[in-house]
Amino acid sequence: MTGTNYKMKGCPASIAFLADTHDTAPGPILSSLRSRSPALIVHTGDFLHGWKQRSDVNIEECHNALQLLRSCAELALTLVSIGNHESYLSGTEIEIIRSTGVTLLNNSYVTLEIKGRKTIIGGLSSGYYTAFQQGEISASESYSEIKRRHKTPAPEIGWLRDFAGAEGYHILLMHHPEYIPYVPSSVELILSGHAHGGQWRFYDLRTKQWRGVYAPDQGLLPKLTGGIVGGRQIISRGLSNPAFVPRLNNDTEIVYIDGC
Repeated sequence: MTGTNYKMKGCPASIAFLADTHDTAPGPILSSLRSRSPALIVHTGDFLHGWKQRSDVNIEECHNALQLLRSCAELALTLVSIGNHESYLSGTEIEIIRSTGVTLLNNSYVTLEIKGRKTIIGGLSSGYYTAFQQGEISASESYSEIKRRHKTPAPEIGWLRDFAGAEGYHILLMHHPEYIPYVPSSVELILSGHAHGGQWRFYDLRTKQWRGVYAPDQGLLPKLTGGIVGGRQIISRGLSNPAFVPRLNNDTEIVYIDGC
């Protein structure tokens, strides 16, 4: 696990950015966070693991995920959004997550005062969550079954106009990096995960950049797998390996962001 540092113009506070922890043991993550003491901790989703908190999996059995959220909330103000691995959360399970002390942003936003500046932080939930809530996908379907029937479900974007129009510096937690076309241009900072760095990374001599081989919902040779994209989107390579194949040239990472 590495710590990756970025400076973003106008960012009002030191931020620790977590993604795709997938119920992994939280010890190394928490050790890094304690050494840095960020003002804010954010998690862009997939803190749970398994394509369902199905009827045979109780969220309270996800000890690592709940411990991570609880410990983060004790260290700093912690805000999280919903990834595809949280798609089947019930209202009761959402309340269990909130009981850890984190602020869960489910297609919603909050306004904070940080160093005398208004900071607007929103969470765009995975379209898989929206599709399940609307009855378009079933809890009995596997991820592969859903992908055979659907493209990546679109997110609920009606609230984004109000979010982007609120006065202040805007930070959007958005699990799927490929949702970037939905984001208004006035949003200064977008934080995403989901791509796991492309699983295997190689150095492209043509573009002189590292590229991933495969990412969920982007397919082969995805464009959005890590680093800063378009000057305002930061994509984390994630903090676990939920795939059946190893990561190659692709260390897990915690992203630390400061203003400049």
